[in-house]
Amino acid sequence: MQQSLTEIISFAHHLADIANLITKKYYRLSNGEMAKLDESPVTLADQEIELAWRIEIKKHFPNHGIIGEEYSSHQETADNLWVLDPIDGTSSFITGKPVFGNLIGFVSKQKPVFGMINQPITQERWFNNNNQEAIFNNQVIKTRNCHNLEDAVLCTTSPHFFYNSDAKVLEKFSKLTKYQKIGGVIYGGDCYNYACLAMGFVDLIIEPGLKVYDFTAIIPIIQNAGGVVSDWYGEPLKLQSNAKLLASANDILHKKALKSLELLMPFLS
Repeated sequence: MQQSLTEIISFAHHLADIANLITKKYYRLSNGEMAKLDESPVTLADQEIELAWRIEIKKHFPNHGIIGEEYSSHQETADNLWVLDPIDGTSSFITGKPVFGNLIGFVSKQKPVFGMINQPITQERWFNNNNQEAIFNNQVIKTRNCHNLEDAVLCTTSPHFFYNSDAKVLEKFSKLTKYQKIGGVIYGGDCYNYACLAMGFVDLIIEPGLKVYDFTAIIPIIQNAGGVVSDWYGEPLKLQSNAKLLASANDILHKKALKSLELLMPFLS
């Protein structure tokens, strides 16, 4: 990586500050909501943030590539790559709920090395530093020490995203987490779920088909907080879309969750 991680972190904060201004300008106001070809929503805020980010990246790091949700990829085979989701949780943004985030990921030679979740309305920011720590604003954060599925808090964005055999997997997998006293199974949250996992309030996250810009930024944050991220088969997530994601608070819990998913795999056939 030609740039130091310190330089990348500093620039990511600059991008997040830009996103703050644009997000606040549109929040809880009509801003051109429309459906894309895949029927997911997009707003003027999504488009304006990503465009501003791209201008800044191309100006400061002309040799870097860019993959973003709203515009076509730029130099996507470059060793250094920014992976951007200007508003993850656009539906929450449209409905005035502050459980969305601006996602900024940085990849060096196909490996996610830095990630940031920025929440402009609540003024919260999660990222990993160059000391292998996960940071919430100015505090070091760690995942929860939960080792049993029945004690775990499980999150997923929506059961409506699980189709056919995946829906059966979610139904059976969610029944393994029974401890309602601390949450049980929670729907909604998008990228905010990963922030809460890194802080020790959520233990498991399962998603059936994420795009590369949905998960790249969250991987370094969770890993530096002590958590684990993989696909449903235990393999590292590749920089491509339609990833079946499993995130866990620690390695012990992750192995148990993977074992349970393995037993449910007949439903995937």
